[in-house]
Amino acid sequence: MRPQLHPEMGQTVLCARVARQLVALHYRKHIDTAFCPATVAAFAAWSLPPTYPGMLRFALHSLGVYLDLGMPSAAWLSNVLEASHLGHNFRRCFFFDYKVNRGPYPRVTNRGVQTSPQAPDVRVRKGRHSA
Repeated sequence: MRPQLHPEMGQTVLCARVARQLVALHYRKHIDTAFCPATVAAFAAWSLPPTYPGMLRFALHSLGVYLDLGMPSAAWLSNVLEASHLGHNFRRCFFFDYKVNRGPYPRVTNRGVQTSPQAPDVRVRKGRHSA
């Protein structure tokens, strides 16, 4: 089942699809039982000319990491497409758990760094703690 794609997903989706095809192409070209798919993804990134966009290298790195974790490339692509469809930035699309537990604090404002609302009434202002 192919998900309905948002028309503005553009570069993230394109790089994900190209990365998957590049790994498949390199895998077919260099059939060797010593190479796992994650290593082939690293070879594919390494073989790109320097003028290729960095996001394609980032997508290949992401694919390599998830292949190394045992995720099939079809599942990786599906997750990237879903994250892109939901409007996540490209880092969150390619690395699904990217700072997933990160909260909005410490907030940095022009008045200094503020702690979370659950913390005691403490503010850090230019290196000093004030209560």
